[in-house]
Amino acid sequence: MSELSYDDIKTTWENEVRNDGLQDLSDLRLSKMIDYLSNVRLALASTDAEKRIQADILTQEALNLEFIIEDLLTIRRQKILKAVLLGYRPKGDMTLAEEELFNRTQRALDGHMEFVKDSLAGSQPKKKKKTKDDVKKSKTASPETVEYVTVRFLQPIDDAFLGLDEKTYGPFKKEDIAMIPVANARNWLRDGTVVRIVTEEELSG
Repeated sequence: MSELSYDDIKTTWENEVRNDGLQDLSDLRLSKMIDYLSNVRLALASTDAEKRIQADILTQEALNLEFIIEDLLTIRRQKILKAVLLGYRPKGDMTLAEEELFNRTQRALDGHMEFVKDSLAGSQPKKKKKTKDDVKKSKTASPETVEYVTVRFLQPIDDAFLGLDEKTYGPFKKEDIAMIPVANARNWLRDGTVVRIVTEEELSG
């Protein structure tokens, strides 16, 4: 995994600040930024007490990085929420967590708009009656509904694995495309094993 420099991280932040639109940010790049911050903290922790100047430099670098990364993610969150409210999908690539933020906020907004529509029509919010199947699913399903992500494999996965949905996936060859549970994809997105693919349905939705 190639390392980012401090200037690379700073440039990513500056581009986000200067542009109104959401800039591209992959899980892998964010992971490298976080790794860089962790390495600076480790270097600071292992610096001898006598090397005060070096410790001061590392302390300032860590503080700068903490500000840059927090501000970058905060600005991106504001842009994503603004996009939802204005009814469009940001053009820039989002991390998996940002994608979840966009989708969940969009669903919540859609639900509220339905509530407003019902209220104006003079009808009470509808309560869905639970069927036998719903009760059965609630007993077997995990607390949260399993979410999926479409990915392309940049490295092969030789062994099949069990997804969070208890289905078997794989093996996968390099360049294979598959839809797998988000929970299973997280680490692979961060280490570059896979990249996320945004489908036409997601872009239009």
